Amino acid sequence: MKVLSSCNTSKTLNAGNMESLIECQSEAEVKKCPLLVPSDIEEGLCHLMADGTKKRKKVISWPFALRRTSTNGDCPEQLDSGLKIPLFGQPLAIICEEDERLPQPVQDLLAILYREGPSTEGIFRKAANEKARKELKEDLNKGGNVDLESKSVHLLAVVLKDFLRNIPSKLLSADLYERWMLALEKPSKQEKIEGLKEVADKLPRPNLLLLKHLLAVLHHISQNAETNRMDSSNLAICVGPNLLSSDTDNTLPLEVQKEMNDKVC
Repeated sequence: MKVLSSCNTSKTLNAGNMESLIECQSEAEVKKCPLLVPSDIEEGLCHLMADGTKKRKKVISWPFALRRTSTNGDCPEQLDSGLKIPLFGQPLAIICEEDERLPQPVQDLLAILYREGPSTEGIFRKAANEKARKELKEDLNKGGNVDLESKSVHLLAVVLKDFLRNIPSKLLSADLYERWMLALEKPSKQEKIEGLKEVADKLPRPNLLLLKHLLAVLHHISQNAETNRMDSSNLAICVGPNLLSSDTDNTLPLEVQKEMNDKVC
């Protein structure tokens, strides 16, 4: 995360296009808003060219707009397909919509954290009320309308980390753990970036989609570290362990687990 957060992610997400998307007021306006992922299919994670002769598949774009809640039932298809299964603890391939869009509550969480995170001191570090966390998690699992705008920003950050932590095999895939570690052993920063991109390309498409937008949000927050006191290093420590772990973590001595956890961060 420290390496990737230093990349130029402006093509993926910047303050201008993000804010314009959040301000969309209707489905028609959403269609007019720019998508986060550019159409150039040669651009990979962090938008660095991996190979001039080999094109990577483009990750499906999604309008990163905050859902407007509705009390009269006219909100278009609010998680109708996801009411039968909980949001937490499921593979992303199951809870993502048929058009490969992330679940709407996850989009909403990311949108609010992008907007409010940069000005919130200790974002992703400070704890939230445990009872409130459980209640919000339960409400999101039920699939009903939840007014996330009325919730504490710290609570939303904690719930997002909870969601990431409970993805089976983790967002970065436990099966790829050794490949991630090998990529970090590359001698130079540029080689590390290229190595990380190669491993990222092996992720399931929903995982890669969430990873790209999560890193964009974290990068945006880190750019205002003087205010929120959360630079890329602090964010990596607070969020990183929720993204990747080895299948053997629980069977290893605590000292070894700590060393592995530090590498993940």
